[in-house]
Amino acid sequence: MKISTQNQISPLGSFDELAEFGEIFFGSLVVATIYFAYRHTKHGLSLPGSSRFDWTVLVLGLWCFVGMAVDGWGHKHGAVDDSFFTPWHAIWYSGFTAYASFITFALWRLHDGPIPTSPTDLKNFLSGMPAGYSSAVAGMVVFSLAGFGDMLWHTFLGIEGGIDILLSPTHLGLAAGLALTLMAPVWSAWHDPSSGKAGLGSQIPILFGLGATWSVVTLFTSYIHHQTIPYNSLCAVLSTCSDGNQGLELGVSAILLQSAILTGVILLFIKRWKPAPGAFTVLLGVNGLAIAAFAPGEVKVAWKHLLAPLASGIVLDLAHKLISSGKIRFFAFVIPSSHTLVWILLWMTQVPFKFGTHNGYPVMSPFGWTIHSTIGAIFLAGCVGILMSIVISPPELPFEKET
Repeated sequence: MKISTQNQISPLGSFDELAEFGEIFFGSLVVATIYFAYRHTKHGLSLPGSSRFDWTVLVLGLWCFVGMAVDGWGHKHGAVDDSFFTPWHAIWYSGFTAYASFITFALWRLHDGPIPTSPTDLKNFLSGMPAGYSSAVAGMVVFSLAGFGDMLWHTFLGIEGGIDILLSPTHLGLAAGLALTLMAPVWSAWHDPSSGKAGLGSQIPILFGLGATWSVVTLFTSYIHHQTIPYNSLCAVLSTCSDGNQGLELGVSAILLQSAILTGVILLFIKRWKPAPGAFTVLLGVNGLAIAAFAPGEVKVAWKHLLAPLASGIVLDLAHKLISSGKIRFFAFVIPSSHTLVWILLWMTQVPFKFGTHNGYPVMSPFGWTIHSTIGAIFLAGCVGILMSIVISPPELPFEKET
């Protein structure tokens, strides 16, 4: 989809951009309204506490997530100009509008009093959700405020470029609101004693919600993510690469940060649920879709960025089956170390294997790092995993005897 830069009339964009934005935004909402109206008259819309409600919240949250993903792709591939009203924003904000409308309608059905007219009444109205659903309401409020602020920000200060788009205050607000939105099915399931016990199918909403939330973090840390950083920024030795030390430092820093995030997400999941076979493959696969969207390169080769997450998920599913459930520290070491190892091995299939010396140091494929740093990066990733396991599952406190 090509954005027109002709007929520019204001900071809001051209007539063509406004028309395209309106077609996508209002067109998708009309379709959604017709569907929900039919469902409400035929069967009645579901209320919080039912699986249908959780699935609806998840689907609407994923609608927002898709908008975020294509917007991130647009920024990273130069497919945006100085307008707020882009096709990517139309997908993102139409998804949020549908989500906010559904949540507000659910609140209204749960509300016994009159229309809230004061701040106190509005606060009571927004707090009417059952336990576990406050995240859905908080996400709606935060996203609304950040979205309005983002429109003003872009209108008067322009579109951010480069890493700035990931550091903009309004974009960070949108990320927080979207993360809260996507976590709603996870927290509702957290409060349900029977959730996730009927095999992989019962864990799918949880895994998609958690994986999509993780993907928001992936986008906003993509400048320090080893799977979304260009190869020439990570490698050394070759003439097309950056300085050897800089490439190594960036690569290892990215591995360590993402290892902490990866391990934290997985340990949070297994702290509450027993993973069904295939759970980690689904979880990492969802995040892999975000990696494919945010990684450099043409769309036709984006599928290659899915290989490492999917292969790592399969390895973790096998490892979890083989490792005793009581060995949480060992499994926490395996999570990021195996993920890093799989990523390096897959890169070796893309880069011809080479082994040699550079300035007297032994270096190897795929990045031209020294053998010491290549193996050390895998080991350090595992150490970060152990640290995260201590944070999430610390040793029990000593029992003090009463005197």
